[in-house]
Amino acid sequence: MSDFPKLFIPGPTHVSDDILQSLSTPQIGHRTPEISELIDYLTKGIQEILYTNNDIYLVSHAATGLWEMGTKNSVKKGVLHAVNGAFSSKWALSSELSGFYTERVDFNWGNGIDIKELDKYLSTGKFDVFAMVHNETSTGAMSDLNAISNLLKEKYPDIIWLVDAVSSMAGVKIEVDSLGIDFLLSSTQKAWGLPAGFSICSVSQRLIEASSNIDNKGYFLDLHTYRKYYLKSQTPTTPSIPHMFGLKTMIERIKFEGLENRWKRHIDMAKYTREWASSHNQLLFTDENALSYTLTCIDNVQNWDINKINDILLSKGLRMDRGYGKFKGRAFRIPHMGNIYMDDLKEYLKVFSEVLCQI
Repeated sequence: MSDFPKLFIPGPTHVSDDILQSLSTPQIGHRTPEISELIDYLTKGIQEILYTNNDIYLVSHAATGLWEMGTKNSVKKGVLHAVNGAFSSKWALSSELSGFYTERVDFNWGNGIDIKELDKYLSTGKFDVFAMVHNETSTGAMSDLNAISNLLKEKYPDIIWLVDAVSSMAGVKIEVDSLGIDFLLSSTQKAWGLPAGFSICSVSQRLIEASSNIDNKGYFLDLHTYRKYYLKSQTPTTPSIPHMFGLKTMIERIKFEGLENRWKRHIDMAKYTREWASSHNQLLFTDENALSYTLTCIDNVQNWDINKINDILLSKGLRMDRGYGKFKGRAFRIPHMGNIYMDDLKEYLKVFSEVLCQI
């Protein structure tokens, strides 16, 4: 058994041995033909995974920074944030602290975004940007991108659409171009199955053009800074090259698995986890119309001693999630994404069930 427990938390998620090994690939120069060849491979692979021809920018920091990249390059009038969990709330706070005119359309935590309520806010004409979290990691609520896309296309075609897909990108099918998403962001420590500290964004030409009309964006988060180097198959600053080699290995793994097989695997694991929860007379915290494919949030109605379960699981080399923020203890999450496969999930839940017999 490893000195460190296997992670069954929603992030950072388990990193497989082949990816860990690829992270130790010898360094290459960040202004060399070798790095450009690597970046070309990564961007083309990500474009295929996201069904897009948009620019793909690789960024060596947390996705939280991409929240501000999205807003700093788009907001002139105002930004509407859909808030249905901890991370969508933090993104709204980021916009407020950045000085943008910001409003929140609030939904119950555990629910997805309600289209009628969203329409009511957008109809005021106060916003040129709409920002949302696709898959709220705090509650396991996944909103319907197709329904939102239809609303924006039919009634608000000029609004720039920013989407945080931190816990859904590479685990859920997101057809960026057909949906019309202008800015899709993620980091690598969840469904990508890599260590934290590296992020990815898809950027539409429309957003790049909108950014041209905005001043005072600084240097590091200016899309035009990234585009200048993107066109040369480089990054503006020295990137985390180990992450890039790890990402290459993951893209190779995804291609071998096949995209449709990958999307189905995540759906199947989500279904299996929900059935497991039901078999133990637990309820789902998340609304049935907004269930995530990459993690399941369980309402602890049976009042299991989560801390005791966690201690026993740790003794068996497994790290569980005990809930996030204000729901800690009341609700807990089971991840099924990235490098977690059905056999891994079944073994974890089998051991979890055995622990329940001990307490």
